[in-house]
Amino acid sequence: MIHLPSWLLIGAAGRNAGKTALACALIARRRPVAAVKITVVQPGIRECPRGGDGCGVCSSLGSTPFWIRPEADPASPKDTSRLLAMGAAPVLWLCTRQDALPEALEALLPRIPPDLPVIAESNSLRHHAIPSLFLMVRLAGDRATKPSARAVLPHVDRLVRSDGATFDLDPDDVLFEDGVWRLA
Repeated sequence: MIHLPSWLLIGAAGRNAGKTALACALIARRRPVAAVKITVVQPGIRECPRGGDGCGVCSSLGSTPFWIRPEADPASPKDTSRLLAMGAAPVLWLCTRQDALPEALEALLPRIPPDLPVIAESNSLRHHAIPSLFLMVRLAGDRATKPSARAVLPHVDRLVRSDGATFDLDPDDVLFEDGVWRLA
């Protein structure tokens, strides 16, 4: 396990729970800040886990274990663009096979200035890193918990209920002081 004291990790119990909306609300209150979105591709994926034709992200890895892309377009509807538009810089998107996450994290860390606080979106990263604060967003009324969230629930510092846009946690109560994130 790697200790990442300047990192705030946001996970989600399910899809579309509001994790990027929470990250954006926190970025608006704390700049400068870096942002990272981590997409973990499960082994053996043959069709999109979200249904339909998919977006091509899972297949974009090919034989490469991971890739890291900086976000440069604040006008796109992508989550990383939303983070950039709120003022995070740099904003990096890490796409990795599950088994390559430790190696991918090692490649990612030098791309983030060491003095910047970081807000990262991921459940799976918590298996390999210990942030100073780990929040998990759950959509109000959704009782289902995806497997990646269930596996890290014991490590969550605060479960945040959301309607997708607002939260039962005031973003002003999330503080970055003395190089670590904490709740007021």
